[in-house]
Amino acid sequence: MTVICEECGKVYHIDPDKLDRYKGKSVRVRCSECGHVTEISKLFDSPEEPADDFMADAGADMPSFEPEEEDTEEEEVAPRMASSSAPAEMRTTGWLGLRGKMMVLFLVLPILLMAISGYISQIQLNKLANEITEESTALVLQEGSEKLMQKSRDVALQAEIYLRAHPELVREDFFYDPDFSGIAVQSVGETGYTCLIQEPEPETGQNWTIWAHPNPNIIGIDDIDMIRKALGPYFDHFFEVLTGSEGMKESEGFYRWKDPDGKIREKYMALAPIQLEGKPFLLMSTAYIDEFTNKTTTLKERAQEMAVATRNINFGILIGAIFLIGLIIIIYGYRLTRNIQYLTEAADRISVGDLEAEIDVHSKDEIGNLADAISRMQDSLRFSIERLRRRR
Repeated sequence: MTVICEECGKVYHIDPDKLDRYKGKSVRVRCSECGHVTEISKLFDSPEEPADDFMADAGADMPSFEPEEEDTEEEEVAPRMASSSAPAEMRTTGWLGLRGKMMVLFLVLPILLMAISGYISQIQLNKLANEITEESTALVLQEGSEKLMQKSRDVALQAEIYLRAHPELVREDFFYDPDFSGIAVQSVGETGYTCLIQEPEPETGQNWTIWAHPNPNIIGIDDIDMIRKALGPYFDHFFEVLTGSEGMKESEGFYRWKDPDGKIREKYMALAPIQLEGKPFLLMSTAYIDEFTNKTTTLKERAQEMAVATRNINFGILIGAIFLIGLIIIIYGYRLTRNIQYLTEAADRISVGDLEAEIDVHSKDEIGNLADAISRMQDSLRFSIERLRRRR
């Protein structure tokens, strides 16, 4: 054990076993050179006892020790910094040091906030894209249905004018009269068409009958049963729109149609009456829905592609930010903690009497100010020791 007199700076080497014969947790010893009394704790090295108990048992005997022969002028060190038998224990940094705290505060939290913000923005972007495409589709369908209904009215009026001008024309000749057939059967869009049908006649037992249609094979044939078999579970929607025109009323609506290849596609049908007394004829126009929604479908696909591209861009920015911020924090945090650790070790060396410890920190910030303060403290201690030596 090494004891340094706080008054004159003499260094004493004491056998700790000799202190066991004295009572109490601490022993007061007197310097043989200047007579100054120093308190020594016998339990300082024990991990179970704190250093605050040094002053216990102040009434213990005060042995006096002579400095050993090996004490030299160079062994004298700062008296007030090394009066205890061992250097003070270093405080632990805990599970999260300064560098870890910097990573949490300046990397983890900002990246987490950026990720949450990007996620919410992506959800809102997808929601906006869906709303735009859905509203666009609804508007296009509304416009398409209005056009089909207007088409039925226009063609019905044309057929009415022609039939009034040709009263001799009977229904069996509607399709075979090229002029009337050209009026009653017209193209609607790419695949749509118009046709002329007749309401059922209960007195004759005749059902819905087509008298003008692009397909000549179904002219004059009661094809409701055939359509029922072809459409199966989708027939009800078709028949609901069709029967909505009974009583010579306008009717329109969506229904599903089975193509020759077996594919089920949605269509829209609009019926308008031909205003001829005693002649229950209706003009029907029909077209596939996808003819109207093709553009909105393309718009929806483009919106989804843009949403995915935006998500990828946000993800790339997030990854770049993580890499850049992490690199900055690692480099700067390493330099900061290295300087702090360096100053901590220097201060610890000074605390045990090494007043020649070199402090080489050139940081132009608070760390540099701390290094200058420790250097000034080191110089002040060195000057104090010099004054004590001159006083001796």
